[in-house]
Amino acid sequence: MNCGKGTIQLPEDSLAQMMEPNDLAVISLLADMGNGEVMDSKRDLPKVNGKDAPQSTPDRIIHWDAEWHWDATYSNFSNQALGGHLVLLGLTNAHQIWEESPYKILEWSRKKNAISGFAHLEYLNDSIQNELNCCIPVDFPVEAALRTIDFVSEDVYGMRSPNNGNYFSEGVVNAYYKLLNCGFRLGIAAGTDYPCNNNEPLGTLLTYVNVKDKLTYQKWIEGIKKGRTVVSRNGHQEFLLLKVNGKYSPGDEIQLKNKGKVTVQVIWTAAEALTGRIELVSNGKVIAAMPGTATPGEPLVFDTTVDLSQSSWLCARRMDEHGHETHTAPVYITVNKKPVRASADDAKFFITWIDNILENIEPGGKWNKYFPNDIVTVKERYIKAKAVYEQILKETTEK
Repeated sequence: MNCGKGTIQLPEDSLAQMMEPNDLAVISLLADMGNGEVMDSKRDLPKVNGKDAPQSTPDRIIHWDAEWHWDATYSNFSNQALGGHLVLLGLTNAHQIWEESPYKILEWSRKKNAISGFAHLEYLNDSIQNELNCCIPVDFPVEAALRTIDFVSEDVYGMRSPNNGNYFSEGVVNAYYKLLNCGFRLGIAAGTDYPCNNNEPLGTLLTYVNVKDKLTYQKWIEGIKKGRTVVSRNGHQEFLLLKVNGKYSPGDEIQLKNKGKVTVQVIWTAAEALTGRIELVSNGKVIAAMPGTATPGEPLVFDTTVDLSQSSWLCARRMDEHGHETHTAPVYITVNKKPVRASADDAKFFITWIDNILENIEPGGKWNKYFPNDIVTVKERYIKAKAVYEQILKETTEK
């Protein structure tokens, strides 16, 4: 929960009650350690202490962590940064930090043993983006390549949420698929981003996390890092259970010595009557689908078999006219101990993405203004990340 709506103050005494409509077990309250636009960051930041908030109950965990952002287009603040918004989970303290690039914050976060990722992937639209807004995660492929992030996330734009023209639900998963196709094993999460979305209940977008034994906040965020998640854009109204070979779930890895078959079962459960289709996605492509209806007590069950000749990943998603409503993180299948190298086009896409950044931060470029002090180091990082994708492209075309 965090967003650039500084006129709305968080009603802390009502938090447990606000969790009830979607029966939320955990919420992360994100104190603003960036430009301070969120009311009241100076009050909130000291609450980041590594402990559950006093408003927690036996059934509902409320916990303070942080979001870092210096929005690129918000000229009413003293500084602006290009890279995007970072969600930082598992902190024991936080304070306002100004840096020109997210990488400095990610380095700081690693020293704190925190779990980090980019927010707001719903602003991506499947193209190389030259026009900025508050929240586009410009640096997400860079930090994925340099292995400084643990997850990516979507927020604000749920199944029934109004769309002001900025949000692209499938831009989220398409960007995520590109990363997976390049062999990066990142978790996926979702959140309401209150109060940017303050017209719908908390958990309109939510993250289910598979946790063993007693739930704790630390187990919950570690599950995000390990990819043991299912995201929903329809609150707590539905769920997808993905099992491969009868026992492997999102975040798990299956090792195969040679090409082979795996069995897949997807169970779609719903708290209300819902019609749509279950889709099984492997290496960015829908390889099987089943239309139908799920009702309370009558789930839709989809069983299939998949032939695999190369290292791959498998996700399940529930689709309708609004796009993905629920989506699992992947199960990974490694063949002959080789990494996933599923798409030369996706590696090329990220090379072009980084080339575009490099062009725009050159002297006279429209993004050069964001780096008055650290341009040399930042440029070196972009070049280093580009080299990672060039190597992935080489390995993909040579296999």
